[in-house]
Amino acid sequence: MNDLEKRLDIPYIKLKFSLVVTEDSILPRDKVSALRGGMGEMLLRQNCINNRKCQTCGYKNPCIVYKILYTQMKKKPAFMQGDDSIGYLIECENYQERFREGEGFFFYLVLFGDNIVYFGQYLQMFYQLGVEGIGKDGVRYVIHDISNISGESLLRGNRLTMSAYRPETVYDHVMRRMKEIEKKGYKKKLVFHAPTCLKYQGRYLSEFQTEAVFQSLFRRIMMMDYFVEIYMDQVVMEDYPAIVSQKSEMRVVKRYSSTQDSKVKLRGMVGEVRFEDISGEYLPYVLAGELLHIGKNTSFGFGRYTVY
Repeated sequence: MNDLEKRLDIPYIKLKFSLVVTEDSILPRDKVSALRGGMGEMLLRQNCINNRKCQTCGYKNPCIVYKILYTQMKKKPAFMQGDDSIGYLIECENYQERFREGEGFFFYLVLFGDNIVYFGQYLQMFYQLGVEGIGKDGVRYVIHDISNISGESLLRGNRLTMSAYRPETVYDHVMRRMKEIEKKGYKKKLVFHAPTCLKYQGRYLSEFQTEAVFQSLFRRIMMMDYFVEIYMDQVVMEDYPAIVSQKSEMRVVKRYSSTQDSKVKLRGMVGEVRFEDISGEYLPYVLAGELLHIGKNTSFGFGRYTVY
């Protein structure tokens, strides 16, 4: 196993949840925030035994809430702050708000490392959220289908089949994408589909900078390595690929924080960035970032991009 394969030996599984609303309704524009908030609420309702007082709870180690919503790691990189989980991502870029009964949308759930074994908990959370209702209007939905990245369904009628539940590694994703790029070619461009929150030299950015993009990428990979107990130093490279052009704009996502009991605004950049070159040395890491995301608030879907 070479260094790249070892560094990207991060288990993951990506699943597509297809939902159908059961009534004419208005859904939030930014659905990841609603899904993430609702998911956490369902998990707490079903499992919390200490009135949501996590800081004084004596059951943190075995607590399923803490394992899923927060990051429990034996070791953390020195730069890593906070306890928000890096064990999962939710991706949804459907911004439609008005839905008719029977219409729907889909989102992706990506699980990493040990969180892969908690799929049953995630499924229960999203099922119960459909029963209780999502968003401020409590819109109800049903889970129409769950499929893997090959399009195979995990549902057979009302029964769940785990034969299509097949985790792989980030390295597998990179090798698959490398073959696609070799066949089709690429334009050395990153398209940021979801808001991307980057901090560089102590300030949050309003446009993309090459050092910020690559340093955030290499930090993200190191965090995920530590999460799955791969203890390797952060990737260090010189002469980052130069940005030759970009189109970017700020986007604001509003959400309600139950921990802060207040409305919170999350900000990030969307757009596209064209590089002078993304050499063979950099390309595998950039392709890994497609799956891992970069920047802050990744569990809310932030930081997703695609290499074109």
